[in-house]
Amino acid sequence: MIIKMNSKNYIDLNLLDNQKRDIVLIFPGGGYEFTSNRESTPIANVFLKDGYHTAIYYYREEKLIYPEIKEEGLKVIQKLRENLLIGRIFLIGFSAGGHFAAMLATSYNQLIDGTILAYPVISSDPIIRHSGSIHNLLGANLNEKTLEEVSLEKQVSNQMSPIFIMHTMDDQSVPVENSLRFMEALKNHQIYNESHLYPRGIHGLSLATKEVAFDHMDKDDFVNQFGYISPWIELAKDFLRRIKK
Repeated sequence: MIIKMNSKNYIDLNLLDNQKRDIVLIFPGGGYEFTSNRESTPIANVFLKDGYHTAIYYYREEKLIYPEIKEEGLKVIQKLRENLLIGRIFLIGFSAGGHFAAMLATSYNQLIDGTILAYPVISSDPIIRHSGSIHNLLGANLNEKTLEEVSLEKQVSNQMSPIFIMHTMDDQSVPVENSLRFMEALKNHQIYNESHLYPRGIHGLSLATKEVAFDHMDKDDFVNQFGYISPWIELAKDFLRRIKK
């Protein structure tokens, strides 16, 4: 089911059945430039098999900038809340999509029941930020005030719902310090946080399975190098089961 927003952006909603179930809302990565196919349908399929409804938010069909993109994200959450077949709402975001998911989690904690972040963009600090994502998010609004607002380690509050983080230590695109700073802020605010850091693995691994191998890599080589990370998604599902209790 396609739910159109007021922009060209849309939600691809997949209800597993006619039962009320929790939903996983997916924010694919793509540097706030596009939404990655490798971090969309393959992720939805994993959670559908685990008994969740799913929704993929295609948020770069029209490139809204901050704060309009954040406002549209809130409307997405509200639309899902209105559906009587949807119970709790969990977010999962990858890279820049992780930033988007974390931005909503820090701002609208009362509407979100838990968030999974995979190699997320978090900080606007020039030392560690993913400059492409921050520039695509802010456009011409690249000023001290907005940079502060979208540096999410500075937006953590005591009311946030639980957070799960996955990152690799040698990520050359989005430095692991993004996750480390967010983890520290969550700890300081006593927010339940489960984090899994892996020693090596390039950015954008998604599920780290053959299905999502990079186009420029042999599928077997991809799995041989990075497949050891693939159990992260099972850890994330276990996380959701525990915080649902």
